[in-house]
Amino acid sequence: MKRKSIQVLLVAIISIFEIASIQAQTWFDDGLSPEFHKGRRDLLREKLPENAVAVFFTNPTRNRSNDTEFDFRPNSDFYYLTGFREPNAALILFKTPQIIDGEEVSEMIFVQPRDPRTEQWDGERLGIEGVKENLKLNHVYLNSDFLKTPEVDFSQFSQTLAFNTPEIEGGRHNAILKSMVDSFKAVNPSPARPADQILNQIMHQMRGVKTDEEIEIIKKAVEISGKGHIEAFKSIQPGVSERAIQGVHEFVHKALGAEYVGYGSIAGAGNNSTILHYVYNSVRDLQEGVILMDIGAEYRGYSGDITRTVPIKGKFSPEEKAIYEIVLKALEESTKASKPGADFRAIGQISKEIVDEGLAKLGIIKKGQNHSYLPHGISHHLGLDVHDRGGYGPLEPGMVFTIEPGIYIPEGSDCDAKWWGIGIRIEDNILITENGYENLSQFVPRTVADIEKVMKEEGVLQKLMKSMK
Repeated sequence: MKRKSIQVLLVAIISIFEIASIQAQTWFDDGLSPEFHKGRRDLLREKLPENAVAVFFTNPTRNRSNDTEFDFRPNSDFYYLTGFREPNAALILFKTPQIIDGEEVSEMIFVQPRDPRTEQWDGERLGIEGVKENLKLNHVYLNSDFLKTPEVDFSQFSQTLAFNTPEIEGGRHNAILKSMVDSFKAVNPSPARPADQILNQIMHQMRGVKTDEEIEIIKKAVEISGKGHIEAFKSIQPGVSERAIQGVHEFVHKALGAEYVGYGSIAGAGNNSTILHYVYNSVRDLQEGVILMDIGAEYRGYSGDITRTVPIKGKFSPEEKAIYEIVLKALEESTKASKPGADFRAIGQISKEIVDEGLAKLGIIKKGQNHSYLPHGISHHLGLDVHDRGGYGPLEPGMVFTIEPGIYIPEGSDCDAKWWGIGIRIEDNILITENGYENLSQFVPRTVADIEKVMKEEGVLQKLMKSMK
C-alpha cells in the first residue's frame, strides 16, 4: 500500500511540471539549430588568420569506476561549432577552402561509424549520413580516416591553430580519440604558443556575446534552476538532510527536461555554508543555521547558476539577517550598475566595498582591514560552461554573467562567536541588453520577507515523507 501511494505521489508531483519530450541521445532536436552552428563556424572562419587551419577535438570519455563511465559531455567549443554530442570526433576548419577530390572543402568533421552491436549497448549513433541529415554538415568522414583519407597536409598552412588536444586515459572507449590526437601531434609536435592564444582569444570573443538563440536556451536553463530553488525552499525544515535538498533541486531539473546539472550541486548547511565549493552534501539531520544552495540546471548544453541562502527553521536569526542584508545590498547595487559600457571588474568592486562597509559596521572587521570573509570574485560569464568563455572589459549587449557576492564566517574566525558558522551567498544571472540589463533569475525570492513566506508552504519532500508514514 505504501509503495503504491509513493508511486501515485511521484506521478502527481511530476504532473505539476511541464515535461519535456525525450531527446535524441547524440544531438538536440529542440536545442540550437544547425543554422546556428553553421553561423558560428562561418564567423570563426572569418576571424582566422590568412591561410590558417583550426582543429578541434571533443572530450574523452571519463572512467568512473571499473567498467562504468561518467555521462559523456562533449567539449563545449566543439559542441558550439557542430551540435554533435558523440565521443571520438574531431573538426577541421580551413580559412581558405581546400580542393579535396575535385571539390572545394572548407570544413571536415570526423565521427564514429554506425555499429549495431555497440549501439545495442551504448545507444544510437548518427554515423556519416545521420550527421549530414540532422546537423547539416556536408563533409563528414569516419574517425578512423582522420588525417588519412582524405589526407591533410598541414605544412601548407600559415598556422595550425589548436588548443584542446585532450589528455586521454586508457580504455576501449577512448582508443580512437587517442589515435586521432596522437596522429595530429605527430604532424604538429609543438604548435606555436601564439597560435594557441589566437584561437583561444577568438573563441572568447565569440562565446562571450550570446546570440538570441542562445539567450532563449539560457533563459530556460535559468527558469528550471530557479524552480528547483523555489521547490527546495518549501522542503527545508529541521530534520532534512543536505543531500535530500540537493535531490529536490535535481528532481525538478529532470522533471522539466534538463539533461544534467550545470556543475556539482552545493547544499551546505551550518558551517558548511562557509565552504565555497562544498559538494559533499552529506549532513543528514539539519536543525539550525542557514543552508546555502548554489545549484543550477544544464538545459540543451547551457547552464543556469543561481545561489540562495535560507534559514533551516524558516526564519533568519538576527545575526543571519544582518549578514544577509549586507550581501543582498551588494547584489542589488552591483546589478543596478550593469549596463553596456560598464567595466566588468568595476561591478564586482561595488559589491566588495559594500561588504567591507557592512562588516565594519557590525564590528566583525575594522574599517579598512583586509579580511578573507569574501575571498572570491563577484562575477563570471555564463553559458555552455558555468564559468563560460568571455572577456572582462566593458560589458556588451548579449553578455550573460553572474553577480554573486557573499560573506563567509567559519567557526573559529577572529570575531564574536555569534557570527561563526554563517555563510551567505546570493547569486543572480544577468543579461546585458541594449539599454541596461535583465535579471533572468529575478523571480526566485531573495528578500528576507519573501524567502520566509515561501518557506511556510509544503514542499515535495514533506509530501513524500508523509506518504511513507
